Amino acid sequence: MSSSSATARIACASPPFVERATATELEDWLAYFEPDLVLLAGESAALRAASVLRRHLGSGTGFFQPAGNAPASGPRTIDGVQFVLAPSTTALEEIAAYEESELDPDEPTHVLSGLLDLDVDTTTLSTTLVGREEYRSALDPERLAGEYVHVSTRLPADYRRDWDDLAVVGGGAESGAAGTPLVALDCRSDGQVLTRTLQPTRLGLRALDGVGVTRARRLRKAGFGDRVAVADADAATLADVRGLGRTTAERIRRSARAVAHGEVVRESDESLPYGDPVFIDIETDGLAPTITWLIGTLDGSSDGEYRSFLATDPDEPGCAIEAFMAWYTTNASDRPIVAYNGWNFDFSVLHDHIVEHCPEYEDDWTDTYRFDPYRWAVEQGNAVLPGQTNTLEDVASVLGYERAETGLTGAAVARAYQAWMADRSPATELDWERFDAYCEDDVRALATVYEALEASGRIVSTGEPTRDVRETTTQGSLSDW
Repeated sequence: MSSSSATARIACASPPFVERATATELEDWLAYFEPDLVLLAGESAALRAASVLRRHLGSGTGFFQPAGNAPASGPRTIDGVQFVLAPSTTALEEIAAYEESELDPDEPTHVLSGLLDLDVDTTTLSTTLVGREEYRSALDPERLAGEYVHVSTRLPADYRRDWDDLAVVGGGAESGAAGTPLVALDCRSDGQVLTRTLQPTRLGLRALDGVGVTRARRLRKAGFGDRVAVADADAATLADVRGLGRTTAERIRRSARAVAHGEVVRESDESLPYGDPVFIDIETDGLAPTITWLIGTLDGSSDGEYRSFLATDPDEPGCAIEAFMAWYTTNASDRPIVAYNGWNFDFSVLHDHIVEHCPEYEDDWTDTYRFDPYRWAVEQGNAVLPGQTNTLEDVASVLGYERAETGLTGAAVARAYQAWMADRSPATELDWERFDAYCEDDVRALATVYEALEASGRIVSTGEPTRDVRETTTQGSLSDW
């Protein structure tokens, strides 16, 4: 898999989400994902949702409703990625002809449809791909020369399975409806499909701390229609909104300042760790990991050197950890280890794997000073982070960090390593340099967030922000967690 593969982003939305969202929330959703194409799942009766959505799409964003009576539109190439939009089996029948005229069979093609569904038998714990026979009959894969990835909006976003000669991927069924996250699919010219999500509660005014449906409605009624209006509001005027009061209003305004203006807003004068940190990020084989196969570190001192500890052999699960601990105890044992969301994942995983694979380092690990910027800022309330979500990718991006184009997500990394563990064939062996680059990208993003926290000031007890040079960090300064 090449890191230079082209990518086209597809955002999927359900009719209930489109019909219930405010205009600001729809604009926020599109601005967050910046899709090249929007899929509207649902039946042809969702005419109102289609009409609403078209009004909000920019001139460069395509639209497709892969259900009902939507006409076939032939192949499309979007940002270097080949697509076939297939609202019916008739469109599938045309793909062989497209290969002769418009599609490059040497490049993977993503087929977008709503023709495949999943039926789960809870008694036998078996699944059936509904519509498979009709789909395959119309497609006739044996006559096709190219590679095809079949994306169905009737399947959940995390669904991936090969049904014989059909590589099937979920296109975000019910995206944005009934608490289901909104989904965007990064379709790549190497045939990979990476999934990104956003909770609908992070759109519009509801992205602000302490604002739900009712408060968002009251704020809009009072004339505060978006986050910028709240951020720039006079504190006393905002406090007059029904149900707020001065303390709650100031809390909401600080949150709005962070998100709307790209600022880290301090809420306490708690200090960060003393000494140059060692930033780390780990890669494992999943959320219940059996191996930590890559540990990326970034020196928080002036040299900013990146080091990685990599285990390419699954039969040596402690290799990377042992190498990391040997380096750390020799060179940096008096310095804090910093990981984003570390207390919820990295630190506990490392501890467990140290105990299992190199217990001679357990006391050294226990003696380390570990610091988690996410816990310190979000869970302990010392600062408001500026991302639309609090993920590392979102926060670092707002603070000006530009990620490398590795074309990977945390979930994609874990899936790829699991495939490598399963058969260890040349076909599944990882591009180790590319995966190492992804890990380095995360630790450099972490350093950006940490430096922004260091540069931030604090909120004084009057509720008014202290306007000194250390108070905020903007985009001019320095995904998955």
